[in-house]
Amino acid sequence: MDDIDREGNGGDDDEQFEQMIVENSILLHSIAALLVRKGVIKQEEIDAEMDKLYDEMEKFDGE
Repeated sequence: MDDIDREGNGGDDDEQFEQMIVENSILLHSIAALLVRKGVIKQEEIDAEMDKLYDEMEKFDGE
């Protein structure tokens, strides 16, 4: 991502992107909690999927 040309507002874009990630993460966790409470999915299934997601994110960061 470092090789992307920025037009002087890179810091603002980064902050907006980080805020978007935080908001989406909160939404994702809220939806997951709702599905668990409703009995649609088990917490263990969510935990396994989140582990896969974090592994993929680590692989992506490592590239």
